[in-house]
Amino acid sequence: MVELEVRQLNPLFGAEVIGLEPKVPLDDRTLKTLREMFDKYSVLVFRDLQIDNVFQNYLSYALIGRDVPAPGAVGYRDPEHKAYISNKEATGIAPFGRLLYHSDMMWSDQPCQLLSLYGVDVEEPSQPTVFVSAAHAWKTLPADLRSRIEGRFAEHVHDNSYQRAGGDANVMTAKFADDDKVRLPIGHRHPRTGQMLLYVCQQMTSGIADMPAAESEALLEELFQHLYAPENVFEHHWHKGDLVIWDNLALQHARPNVMADGPARTLRKTFAPMPAMPKIKQPEFSLAGM
Repeated sequence: MVELEVRQLNPLFGAEVIGLEPKVPLDDRTLKTLREMFDKYSVLVFRDLQIDNVFQNYLSYALIGRDVPAPGAVGYRDPEHKAYISNKEATGIAPFGRLLYHSDMMWSDQPCQLLSLYGVDVEEPSQPTVFVSAAHAWKTLPADLRSRIEGRFAEHVHDNSYQRAGGDANVMTAKFADDDKVRLPIGHRHPRTGQMLLYVCQQMTSGIADMPAAESEALLEELFQHLYAPENVFEHHWHKGDLVIWDNLALQHARPNVMADGPARTLRKTFAPMPAMPKIKQPEFSLAGM
């Protein structure tokens, strides 16, 4: 067995893992090491891997101590089904535009805990995926801000990007057929690790519950300035064969503008665990300026 090497990528979170030999299943020692790394760094980067959807899905579940759902079980997906973040695939998710910071499915009371992306087809120059740590933001939240949100809840919807585009017509919005939403504490405890998180985001947080709209938005903007401060940001610049796996609750992610007619950027995506929904929700994508 090859010893795994780790190289920290950011002072706060993020690490590159070197020496992984993809196989199903991985041996217990390797899995233990990877799980410890994942909980410590929140995002793991593997480079130059040749992997299929089966291994990507297996590793996604294994890192949070779960088995891939068997056929017929809640969350099962046919291994032949592949989800792509892509500006070239006909069924690509988020095919164009800039994405504001968010955690996937923040509108659900049971969002997925882990996301992964694998570089299937990447041409230069490729737009990065940008991460911030909601866990670090909570730890370093100034006392005055902490006192103002104590005991308060935030409301999260599918997409509030159009309100926070800030005049940028390239911000992508996603319109869903339903209006799912959830109300959760602003200081939200991670269900698996127990970490406290600053649980608000640009894209999906519609407001602070039981607070006038203008006052709510002003307080959220102060929280965003702290959460998205430059020192809390890590960027991953994509190459073909990159596998990036991150904690979808402890971290939020965003991206700069991706052009539909720009360089290929096709990233295969997995979720763990898959949400228990009757069917996968597929929104209609558009730009804030349209």
